Amino acid sequence: MIDSPLAAEHRALSLGPREEQIARLRTQQFDVVIIGGGITGAGIALDAASRGLRVALVEKSDFASGTSSRSTKLIHGGLRYLAQLRFRLTREALLERSVLQKLAPHLVEPIPFIFPIYNKRFEVWRVDTGLWLYDLMAGLRRTKLHRRLSTAETLKRVPGLNPSGLKASFVYYDSRTDDSRLVVEVLKAAVGYGAVVANYVAAEKIVDVDGRASGIVAHDLLDGAVFKVSGRTVVAAAGVWIDQVLNAQEPTPRRRVRPAKGVHIIVSRERFGCDTAVVFPTPDNRLMFTIPWQGATLIGTTDTDYDGPLDNPRATRADLDFILSVVNTMFPQAHLTDADVISVQAGLRPLIDSGEGSTAKISREDRVFEGSDGTIAIAGGKLTTYRQMGRKVVDLVVRRLREQGALRRKPRSRTRDVPLGGFPERPRRRFSRFLRRRRTRVAPPDDSAAPWLTPAAVQHLWRSYGANWQAVAALAADEPALAEPIIAGLDAVKAEIVFAVRHEMARTLGDVLARRTHVALLARDQARSVVPTVAALMARELGWDEAEVARQIQQYEEYIQQFSVVPLQQDLQ
Repeated sequence: MIDSPLAAEHRALSLGPREEQIARLRTQQFDVVIIGGGITGAGIALDAASRGLRVALVEKSDFASGTSSRSTKLIHGGLRYLAQLRFRLTREALLERSVLQKLAPHLVEPIPFIFPIYNKRFEVWRVDTGLWLYDLMAGLRRTKLHRRLSTAETLKRVPGLNPSGLKASFVYYDSRTDDSRLVVEVLKAAVGYGAVVANYVAAEKIVDVDGRASGIVAHDLLDGAVFKVSGRTVVAAAGVWIDQVLNAQEPTPRRRVRPAKGVHIIVSRERFGCDTAVVFPTPDNRLMFTIPWQGATLIGTTDTDYDGPLDNPRATRADLDFILSVVNTMFPQAHLTDADVISVQAGLRPLIDSGEGSTAKISREDRVFEGSDGTIAIAGGKLTTYRQMGRKVVDLVVRRLREQGALRRKPRSRTRDVPLGGFPERPRRRFSRFLRRRRTRVAPPDDSAAPWLTPAAVQHLWRSYGANWQAVAALAADEPALAEPIIAGLDAVKAEIVFAVRHEMARTLGDVLARRTHVALLARDQARSVVPTVAALMARELGWDEAEVARQIQQYEEYIQQFSVVPLQQDLQ
């Protein structure tokens, strides 16, 4: 067990230099080695490191490059799960929503959702009852209560909504987030407690010593080096790749995870004319959302079985047509077509294979597995409950370490009190569980806090980096060219490119443009027009020569094809 090497005021600013993290992976002995750098692996790393365990985490691609950057961007209880009578999951998620609003106020923002009711007056009563239960599960002090809107009030709030058969609507409150930035912030907090993390490091195999997992053989995909990472326990948090990891160690392969594909599209905010999220049912009995996000509107999602390649799944023509059809029925004045779609993104949910027919009916609850060699794995779950998933896994890791005699005491989870985004940690007071504490509101900076940046850029940096926004802004103060937007019309600034390379382990154009910022998803050309500028800034930081710059640009062009509507239009020809 170790103490944090960073002073409290420096926590959560940086993932550390990648070269130093790789050197530590090679030479140190860890209590737990985690495979997977999505939200689940990040949550496990933070929980374990904040308890004082020695933690290593490797990710074969970039952090959050899989499911954790392809979600519906919600921190929510899940009305659909409540309708399916999955009360425990809904209650747990609603409580976690409240915790995350406190820990990451810049990334977890409560917003109103409109739920329109059509044709059946009985449905009004049913939804009202369900929303009262939703509010009660969240805790009446923790949320704004839902309320009913008349037909006229609904159409005033959402002008483009289909008025035919509209009986009423309800406005309730959930939270939106920036999923990939949430992963990075959780990892930064883990590094602040001493965790060692590295992207583009593949776990080639789990090392078995006397029948017990004792680390991994790691392959650094950037320089080709192969080395061992030693650990007393191994945890697989690899999402839809769980079966690949565990079956490599098992004599009889088995299926634990059933991938389900979810597709989202992004369109201009002006196509809907409102700043309120809307939720409505689809023909296959799912719920679809239109959510104001990053200055645009995010629409999704689908839920279908998937048996294709797990890396970078693609949307199909049928996926896009389904979303456009459902949305145009609900918003007939929008007349959305392919031309309105800025980008499209597909992701895979790692659902537990329960044998049920439709993926929409499979529970989003998580499950922990243990391999014959002691490897611990977790699958299922949802973005909202990542912290509880981390606690559950680390409780088991602590139990195994105590059985091995490697740990005497039994440290408890403390992530409920670990803020994200550089905000100061508040020490837990004795008996605080039994005392009502006044919630401390974290106010965003004044627009003039960094006069060398536009007010929109200041607010964008705060929403993305929290208290650490000033570190990004300072780069632009020292080099005025970095105060310019990455691409005209969007809020992200060039200083974020430099910050991502120096402090967030960005190593490719896709890391910067698709995940650390979202320019690739928000620009109609997927940011092709600014690739030379971004590549030049990254080359300056990383020492790329002309050949490497050319290789990176080609690699980016291949990567962003998955976000473009053009290939789907070609399917019609």
